[in-house]
Amino acid sequence: MKRLFLMKYFPGRICCRRADAEGICNMKMRRRFLVILVSVFLWNSVVVSGETGETDVIGPMPSRQEVTAPSATPVPEITPTSAPLSSVTETEQGTLSVPDHPDAVSHDKLIFIGDSRTEGIRDAVQDGSIWSCKSAMGYTWMADTGVPQIEDEIENNTAVIILMGVNDPSNVNNYINYINEKAAQWAALGAKTYFVSVGPVQSDPYVTNAEIESFNTAMQTYLIDVTYIDIYTWMTEDGFSTIDGTHYPSDLSIQIYNYILEHLEESRTGIWG
Repeated sequence: MKRLFLMKYFPGRICCRRADAEGICNMKMRRRFLVILVSVFLWNSVVVSGETGETDVIGPMPSRQEVTAPSATPVPEITPTSAPLSSVTETEQGTLSVPDHPDAVSHDKLIFIGDSRTEGIRDAVQDGSIWSCKSAMGYTWMADTGVPQIEDEIENNTAVIILMGVNDPSNVNNYINYINEKAAQWAALGAKTYFVSVGPVQSDPYVTNAEIESFNTAMQTYLIDVTYIDIYTWMTEDGFSTIDGTHYPSDLSIQIYNYILEHLEESRTGIWG
């Protein structure tokens, strides 16, 4: 009766109480919901290790550390060493021999003028002489360059040794005239001139041994006050070899050098000590 009376005469108050009751109910439901959410969150934040039973708490991820690759162990440098070269025997390289007449008055200076064969002798003996020589050259080079570039070196007691002609035997007359003229001038200075015959070839496309023999004969016949040293006859009689049909190996170049010194009218003591 009282409730009906109130609802009839005080309907607003009943509604307020009902609303209050519903609000309280809603708040309780919210609280329960929050408790459930917190429980779920806490449950998910805990991981139980199945094997050891230890509990790891998942917290913030540690900062990633920079991993550097391990440094390679330095490899020591290996300096390559070449195996010692085998020594060359005297037979292979030729020998420098003392001339046969050591009591003769020695020249103070030797000057060689020539072509590529003379270069071969120079490179083989490497003595202290003066060398004016160039590959593939002939009369024109000798007159224009070969002689002028060493002429200031010619003085008293100098031996001027010429080895030219294999590249241009047709210039025989020019050689004869020029060498005779220069030999007279050098003799006035106290120097002596020598002409070494052109040596033989084995297979040269530009010159034959017949042409060489003709050239040598003319030089020997018509040179004046010039000592002629005949290596052609000596080489053809004793035998010889070449590296390309024209040029001689080092051992033979040294033998030619020795032969020249042994046939100078006067020999020097220079490299013989």
